Amino acid sequence: MNKWIVNSHQRCLERGMDPSKIPAPGFKLSAIQLHEEKDKYRDILVVTKYFSKKILAFLSGTPHLIVVSNDNGYLLDNYGDKTMKSVINQLGIKVGIKCDEEFMGTNVVALALQEQKPIQIIGAEHYHTMLENAACYCVPFHFTNYHNLSGAISIMTSVEHHNHTYLALLANMVDSIERELSLRLTNHNQNLIQQLVVDNMRNGIIMTDERGIITEFNAYAEKITGRNRLSVTGTPVFPFEHFGSYFYQALKYRKQCENIELTFRYSLDQENVCLFDVLPILNERGELLGAFAQFRDITERVILEKQIINSEKFSAIGKMAAGLAHEIRNPLTSIIGFFQLLQRSNDQQKFQKYVGLINIELQSMKQLVSDFVVMAKPSTPERRAIDMKELLKDTIRFMNSQAILKNTSITAIYDDELTIAMIDPSQIKQVLVNLLQNAIESIEKNGFIQLCTELDTDNQEFKIIIEDNGVGMTKEELDQILNPFFTTKENGVGLGLSICYRIIENHKGYMTATSRKGFGTRFEVTLPLV
Repeated sequence: MNKWIVNSHQRCLERGMDPSKIPAPGFKLSAIQLHEEKDKYRDILVVTKYFSKKILAFLSGTPHLIVVSNDNGYLLDNYGDKTMKSVINQLGIKVGIKCDEEFMGTNVVALALQEQKPIQIIGAEHYHTMLENAACYCVPFHFTNYHNLSGAISIMTSVEHHNHTYLALLANMVDSIERELSLRLTNHNQNLIQQLVVDNMRNGIIMTDERGIITEFNAYAEKITGRNRLSVTGTPVFPFEHFGSYFYQALKYRKQCENIELTFRYSLDQENVCLFDVLPILNERGELLGAFAQFRDITERVILEKQIINSEKFSAIGKMAAGLAHEIRNPLTSIIGFFQLLQRSNDQQKFQKYVGLINIELQSMKQLVSDFVVMAKPSTPERRAIDMKELLKDTIRFMNSQAILKNTSITAIYDDELTIAMIDPSQIKQVLVNLLQNAIESIEKNGFIQLCTELDTDNQEFKIIIEDNGVGMTKEELDQILNPFFTTKENGVGLGLSICYRIIENHKGYMTATSRKGFGTRFEVTLPLV
């Protein structure tokens, strides 16, 4: 804690201020006085608001509030997060009040104006406890070339988003405002955003005017695109193959595009992958001034993701090969044993018995290989219009006998609006039978299984939900259920859910599962209607 904050705390204690109580402002401008003060600072407020919008756009996703004060510490305006405005208003910190130390305690506005230095007060450095969750930064200004006006600009955010660079950002903002005001006085309206943000960012930045003419193209944009700033400045942005169309949407339709993945290829073995954002720039009257875009280089992240995916693929192949080998080895061992017995026996009855057993084991191997092929590459669905309610009823009738053996009931709740869907009935029935079979086998006794459907007309899709009160699964087991050959059953192979997943995926749908050990499992299958 720096000496100015320590000294301020001491003065607050000497005044007998209670840190646990909400401070009450001692001075507040009347409506007329506030109007006059705002008029006096009118151009400063207009330019500050303009720059504040840009900063808030760059800091989007976290709560921030920017506040402008005059030379006496009266708050003239604020911009930013509505929730933060509401919170500080409840604390009595409103436009028009004076942020002095005598009544408001230790605060960045009073200290910055008093010391004429940038000040930050973070969390518990505030005197009052109700501000311990706030991080505040303030930089004083004195515009000698603009009516010799002084004041301060502050940024407030939550303490978890504290960052020392905010003071530098505010200092740059104050410098840029002063330059912009000077240029306004001389009628030279130049773009000063570059000094504020562009040259201080490691992202690629491109800006255009309202016609799409490039006005800013920073060094990082040069590196990413391979184009020279001087050669593109003053030319239209629309011919750029990778992002020209997004600028057109921003300028023509005022559409904001975010997180567009672009790949810039320089040679056969060199490329950059970036996330691209573009948004229209509007003034305080909503008039279009231009467009702003930034590139965030994610090449290293993409390379790492590919390496992880390849590693997981090789790992999965190894596990599947080991699983398949294990499942085939068991019947092969039995077959070899039966052949050895056949060689030693002349008994015709035993011969027929051993041949029958060999056939059973071979059929088991055949089914295993067939299931493995379906899991790896299921056949293309032969879609046709199917009455879903009838398909579900037929499936439940088919599975009811198995459920009765476990003293388990299967109940169904159908969405009356769900009638016809374009599916492959045999494949979807295979999925339902598998899920119901799993549910039945997970129940020890006296269980219930509920099947229900939900129609989502907005997204043109429907859900089939199967829920049971069986033994359930741990999180570790749930994370592995789609892995081939993983099973929690004593005699299971572990291909059923993998096959279900691939069938649903081939129908352009998806399947999710939730489970809790000892309470049961819920599967949701979502499929498109058409």
